[in-house]
Amino acid sequence: MGLDFQMIYSFRQQMFHWLRLSFPVLCAAFFILYFRIFIIQFYLISGTSMMPSYKEHDWVLVKKWGYPAQIGPWVLSILEPDVDRFDVLVLDGIGAELSLKRVVGLPGDFFRFSEGRILINDSSLEEPFLNSGYKTEAPSASILPVIGVSGNIGIGDSGRIPPGYVLVLGDNREFSTDSRNYGLIPFKKLRGKVISSF
Repeated sequence: MGLDFQMIYSFRQQMFHWLRLSFPVLCAAFFILYFRIFIIQFYLISGTSMMPSYKEHDWVLVKKWGYPAQIGPWVLSILEPDVDRFDVLVLDGIGAELSLKRVVGLPGDFFRFSEGRILINDSSLEEPFLNSGYKTEAPSASILPVIGVSGNIGIGDSGRIPPGYVLVLGDNREFSTDSRNYGLIPFKKLRGKVISSF
């Protein structure tokens, strides 16, 4: 009887010892995951659709707080994201791929592609981040294919952006797959805003 009690006591002591050692590691892992999923994350750029602003193999620091978080198949969204014109966002692209694009049109805006430019509310946008001479072709004139993406709203050469959606374009307009190809992006597919790059 005394031996059983001693074995149980020894086992409890070892368990307590391992829990005491592993607790800080588990807490650190939890906070790192929480920070990465909900607060801030680094991404490595793959592709040239945002040149010259962001080049392939650049790193971007993305603020995720206030944007929908995706954990496996679930999307957690507490607040509607605060999105401004010309914000550069990480968003769900085609399939499981994430994309980096610039917001050009906001909910309620009327857009029109005309003569190699995009007009918002019938005004030409001042876009200093574009290379001079780049044209913003209309969806009907794009050499890249139109792709149906679940949850997005396909667009034509003009239209009004409904509530809860944004129009996004790559800075490398002639070689970017963006809203002209896969439509307007719902807020629930926005993953974060670029705050720095290097």
